[in-house]
Amino acid sequence: MSTVRMSSDYRIVIPKPIRERLRITPGQKLAISESNGSIVVTPIPLEPVEYLCGILKGGPSLTEQLLEERKRDLEHE
Repeated sequence: MSTVRMSSDYRIVIPKPIRERLRITPGQKLAISESNGSIVVTPIPLEPVEYLCGILKGGPSLTEQLLEERKRDLEHE
């Protein structure tokens, strides 16, 4: 765990090892939230669409499930 000090104008510096590990770059946006009394800082990807591409790979095909469900609905009509 790293320790940082809040400046008089409420700024902190994210330690270099953490910036490098999370690939945070200058000017990148960060989401700030509070959870159970802790501050949570989450990097927002520079290209969110590209970041999410393929996120559901390997799981069940939602399209196939939808088509199967629609087929069952049509059989019951």
